[in-house]
Amino acid sequence: MKTSPSSLKIRQIITQMKAGSLLPRPEFQRRLVWTSEDKIRFIDTILRGYPFPEIYVANGETNVDTGEGTQLLVDGQQRVSAIYAYFHGDPSTFDLSVPAYAQLEKEQKEGFLNYDVAVRDLGPVNYEEIIEVFKRINSTKYSLNDIEINNAVYAGELMRFAAGFAEHEFFDEHKVFRAADIKRMGDVRFVLQVTITMMTGYFNRDEPFEDYLQRFNDHFPERDEYGKRLIDVFAYIDECGFPQRSRLWKRSDLFTALVEIDRCLVSGKTPSPSETIDRLTRFYKEVDELGVETNERAISLYAKAALQASNDRLNRVRRGVIVEAVLQGLDANMALVENNLVDN
Repeated sequence: MKTSPSSLKIRQIITQMKAGSLLPRPEFQRRLVWTSEDKIRFIDTILRGYPFPEIYVANGETNVDTGEGTQLLVDGQQRVSAIYAYFHGDPSTFDLSVPAYAQLEKEQKEGFLNYDVAVRDLGPVNYEEIIEVFKRINSTKYSLNDIEINNAVYAGELMRFAAGFAEHEFFDEHKVFRAADIKRMGDVRFVLQVTITMMTGYFNRDEPFEDYLQRFNDHFPERDEYGKRLIDVFAYIDECGFPQRSRLWKRSDLFTALVEIDRCLVSGKTPSPSETIDRLTRFYKEVDELGVETNERAISLYAKAALQASNDRLNRVRRGVIVEAVLQGLDANMALVENNLVDN
């Protein structure tokens, strides 16, 4: 495959996009979302005359009767979209540090419009080749997992909130995450699971991640509220004084404990730390000793829900109902029956 390097001025890119001859979002591209801060930083780069990485284009369809054709933007969607939005006055692409395009002096406008964008033209490649080029341009040493992809796509407020709390001393002191977890963002994934569950209730696996990360990409107005709730739960558990060997520090058990203790704190029905450690310690001991084979329904279901498909919604709900009953000193078996959570 031969590629030809060239350049386009920003005014040409804007004209081509307006005419529909440059298609900035072919269906094979990932759906990327820049924050307002990302867009502003990028526009500032252009206004200061600094370079940015080249964009890739390829031939699109050609009308053999009129001679008109299109080009596909293989890589560079966010950059080109931000340029187009800034020129047309999108307020998310400027702030006090970057004036709106309409507020620029004549010379600044000319400088912006005549900025040379490095372009690499792939020419008349077929659809499969375009997809392969795009994959290789955006490839890494290993395949990305879902949370890593979401981090690359939605690097905004909610993601930064989760990443910040993933580094909280609570997790470090209690050795919740292994080095491998941190390397592949398992710690951030865990905090997102807890936070979104606090917001919406138990869900299946990581299904609402993309929706919530997109919704709270630019702004997360409840950041302080949920930050305080997490800190309060951490402090409460630390006050209970669970030993490091406690089952509570296993990932699925900790997830349930964090969510249910948060609910207790919010509702004002929180048992004393001494009652909590006594009740949960006795319960965890029974789970460890009796396991899934016991005839004690709540113990058996909890052990199974923490071991098999632990991230499925049903098993999260079962663990939650059981732990809620234990925390309140109630009959966990009765709670399961009342919530229609027993096996037939």
